[in-house]
Amino acid sequence: MKPIYPIAAVILVAGLGAWYALSPAAPADNTPTPVATVSTVAVRSQSLPRLIDAPGSIIAGTAEQSLALKAAGVLVSYQVVPNEAVQQGQALAQLGPDPVEAANLAKAQDALSAADAARAHVAALLPAHLATKSDLAAATQAQRDAASALAALRATGAGQSYTLKAPAAGLITALPATPGGSLPAGSVLVKFVPQSGLVAQIGLEQSKAAQLQPGDDATLTKLNGGAPVAARVVGIAGGLDAQTGLIDVTLRPAAPVTLGAPVRVQIQAGQLEGVQVPNEAVLRDEKGLYVYQLDAKGIAHRADVELLQQGARTSVLAAKGLNPAWKIATQGAYQLSDGMQTATQGAGS
Repeated sequence: MKPIYPIAAVILVAGLGAWYALSPAAPADNTPTPVATVSTVAVRSQSLPRLIDAPGSIIAGTAEQSLALKAAGVLVSYQVVPNEAVQQGQALAQLGPDPVEAANLAKAQDALSAADAARAHVAALLPAHLATKSDLAAATQAQRDAASALAALRATGAGQSYTLKAPAAGLITALPATPGGSLPAGSVLVKFVPQSGLVAQIGLEQSKAAQLQPGDDATLTKLNGGAPVAARVVGIAGGLDAQTGLIDVTLRPAAPVTLGAPVRVQIQAGQLEGVQVPNEAVLRDEKGLYVYQLDAKGIAHRADVELLQQGARTSVLAAKGLNPAWKIATQGAYQLSDGMQTATQGAGS
């Protein structure tokens, strides 16, 4: 009798073949490759303004003036208050005569009257040869001296009531004296900053301050509201501020500003060469700053970059390290990874 094992094996194989033939085929892996949709810009190196941006404030600097009494007097009243803006010629304070100075003024007036009479008397005697030309010359000189002394007193306001007026448009910073008392000559009545003397001051790191020159154009943005004001760099400190560790930079505004007002300053400090991109194109991780560039097939490639300048909306990158033939992903770049397939849309794509 022949063994049945070979025949059974044949039947088993045939059955398995029929089962596989009748079973549905295993599904193929048709999972689509991830595709990110982004906007792009071309790599175009160009000369761009080098902009230096920093916060600051409006200060008096060295422009503050002290308006003082030229002669002793009485401060009757002030017509202004601290921090008040004034116009040229506006009344600041009312002054009354000091009693001693008033007496001196009266004496000077009497001295001039006497000198006038004396000269007139000598001149009347001269035709009758009762006085000489030398007598007339002496009387004339005495008259001139008396007139000069009186004019000098009047010029200082000695012994007179007068109104102290603003020498120019500006701002009252302080009123040091107290109304009602008699004050000696030299007493400061008003501290005043001419409008033309107000400056903006910012602090910059040494590396940024080194890029500036006096005369560089700038724009002041008033943080309390109002139209931007053109300005110009007028001073760059030669050393670090002891408190901030920064270099103080002063700028002269081209339009009226308010003392103490906070501002944002943007200075154009020459030119730089680089590639300008929207801020959303520049990404950061633990390795540093980078962008994604798209090759001819739309595949994303990471490119580490050097940031030359960043503004409110755009950044300027060094061209080194960028492939000039590949575009840079902008809007939507955050969703990319190295080697990802992309589709482009929007302007610049």
